[in-house]
Amino acid sequence: HEMPERVAGYDLAQELMRIAPSKKQKVFFFGSAPGVAEKAKAKAEELYPRIEIVGTRDGYFKAEDEQAIIEEIKAAQPDLLLAALGVPKQEKWLSKYGKKLQPVLRMGIGGSFDVLAGKAQRAPKWMQDARLEWFYRLVKQPSRFGRMLALPKFVLAVREEKCRKK
Repeated sequence: HEMPERVAGYDLAQELMRIAPSKKQKVFFFGSAPGVAEKAKAKAEELYPRIEIVGTRDGYFKAEDEQAIIEEIKAAQPDLLLAALGVPKQEKWLSKYGKKLQPVLRMGIGGSFDVLAGKAQRAPKWMQDARLEWFYRLVKQPSRFGRMLALPKFVLAVREEKCRKK
């Protein structure tokens, strides 16, 4: 589907959480540093009073923990799994285990739990509107520079794919 504009993962996750109570959808928070998902859960419950967050799990784990994580998520029976493991780990993890998981919707949301929990700030609105949120994050976290180098490659790959389809 064509998107009329950029949709930030944080904004989409907020909208999904806002409408979840009216649809009786249960949510599971998976990822971020220890304690952050719990703080994000408390903030989400404050913002969306009837939201049902059925579980939280930090994103610090070893390969041998993955089956237990899958079982924990399945046992909670969420309709929406928000995964904040960072790019590309969250996409790879969700793709690898998608068929084993119960949620109807699985979404990688990067650092959204950090923002929701108050551990990080989003870029100022003018930077979001100018599509410079990535630059704000780079300035705030220079250690991201190496990972950010992958973005131009991704943009070029998307453009090439769009040109091929025309």
